[in-house]
Amino acid sequence: MSTTPTTGSDGTSPEQPSDGYDARPDTTEVDEAAHLRPMHAHVSAADYLTQMWDRRSFASAMPLEEIRTSHQDTLLGNVWHLVNPMLSVGVYYLVFAVFLDARGGIENYVLWLMIGVFTFGLTNRSVLAGATAITSNIGLMRSMRFPRALLPVSAVFGRLVTFGFELAVLFVVAILTGEGITQRVLALPIILAVHTVFNLGLAMIAARLNDSYRDVQQLIPFVFRLLMYVSGVMFPVRQYIDDAEAPGLISRIVSLNPMVQILDLYRWVFLGEPVSLWRVAEFIALTALVLVFGFRFFRVKELAYGRA
Repeated sequence: MSTTPTTGSDGTSPEQPSDGYDARPDTTEVDEAAHLRPMHAHVSAADYLTQMWDRRSFASAMPLEEIRTSHQDTLLGNVWHLVNPMLSVGVYYLVFAVFLDARGGIENYVLWLMIGVFTFGLTNRSVLAGATAITSNIGLMRSMRFPRALLPVSAVFGRLVTFGFELAVLFVVAILTGEGITQRVLALPIILAVHTVFNLGLAMIAARLNDSYRDVQQLIPFVFRLLMYVSGVMFPVRQYIDDAEAPGLISRIVSLNPMVQILDLYRWVFLGEPVSLWRVAEFIALTALVLVFGFRFFRVKELAYGRA
């Protein structure tokens, strides 16, 4: 006597669980009134961004919890978020100011160096966190359905929060060293926003690359270590190029380095160093391209994340 196999409420048999990624042709109709759609259906960029905005609390809660628990077992706790970059500043000052005397005539070298280390470190940490945003949240992605781009967004947001402590130190040092706070500080939120957008674009690119090739997260620290020496973090790289009468091509390559532009903008705010409006415009245009490309590059593999 034959029996009829039971089916679930979604029309699938117990032996064929539905995970939203069924390779068979989709024949499910979307219930527009309930705002439901097949989990594997393609959504437009506008709908995708809307979904991200609707889940913005998710993107902010994750990094805040990570910050709260990251150093809870240490003696100094979350003070390490500030101690680590300060120790780096101390080491670089000892090497480049005391041993090598590579200050290049910069009067307030301490503040100049701190700006370089802190702002460059923000990009470094953001990209590295973005690279591991997918690979370190496999379990979360398999248990919940949400726009995967929220993971690199969350990673960048978390690093931005800790950068707030470093900004506070820069303000204190600027006052203690006699630089003071000028009206240029009013441009700081705009500069910080552009910097964050740039970091987010790079983080999305790194997230997808590292999901495909896990070696990427191992290479990123070496890439940024090399980039640090050609970005003017510890010494005025442009001045040394000019003094050595380097070819115009080398000077142009250094000028096109986006990290040079970022550091120049922060040093303009705190130290009043001159900046080129044309180069600032170039950097803003590059930032927009990096974000658009990074977002599209990341979304191509949206349905594959977490399935490996």
